[in-house]
Amino acid sequence: MSDKKKTGFTYQGIPVHNEKKNSEDTTQHGIPVPIHEEMHLPNVPLVKIKLSDEIMDYLWKRIEVASEDQRDANGNLAGNISKSLYLTDKDEYFYKNVLEVVCYNYYLKYHMSIPCFRNSFSNTETVKGLSIKNFWVNSQRKNEFNPLHDHGGVMSFVIWMKIPTRSEDQHALPIVAASNTPSASDFQMSYTNIFGSICSVNLAMDPEVEGSMLLFPSTMMHQVYPFYECDDDRISISGNLYYK
Repeated sequence: MSDKKKTGFTYQGIPVHNEKKNSEDTTQHGIPVPIHEEMHLPNVPLVKIKLSDEIMDYLWKRIEVASEDQRDANGNLAGNISKSLYLTDKDEYFYKNVLEVVCYNYYLKYHMSIPCFRNSFSNTETVKGLSIKNFWVNSQRKNEFNPLHDHGGVMSFVIWMKIPTRSEDQHALPIVAASNTPSASDFQMSYTNIFGSICSVNLAMDPEVEGSMLLFPSTMMHQVYPFYECDDDRISISGNLYYK
């Protein structure tokens, strides 16, 4: 049993929490263990949001418009994929109904601990002065991928519109099954831990993540691994938020 409490210490304005062990934790294999506290260093989360059917309908309509306009985005993106098209957020509908409040709450909690060197969170401008500067849809086919990269801006997001494969099936393929790091079809976030080591978190891509959005600081490195043996496209939307 343990209690998490603030230690009284802060890091860049963010409270450092501890986990105090009580008397039930003071013996192990009959040997007394001194009462101690674990101090957990602050970190920033990724924010996953389930979008409403109304918002998803709006985004599919934006993709239809983009398919008619055919404004090619490939030349400005890292993706090694067949097709990326620019989208427009008509009347700022998506920003005003989803992104504004989510980004504002994130900013209030974590803005002092994100060292974003471009368009920094330490900027004196209010976060309510954000706007979508880049907004695009990706159609990824089998064997295609997005190499390790980051984005411009303050906050970035990815929305999974259509996932035609299952992670379990992709990881069971002959080229993957024997690996100690199965990653086929995964979305991966990469970062350095407090020791300076490179770490990664893989997010499994299954149809159940359709309609979900992931929000993260723009400078966080990430990549998308290829999927195999499926002829349907994986469709996702990405975008970047800048101060106006």
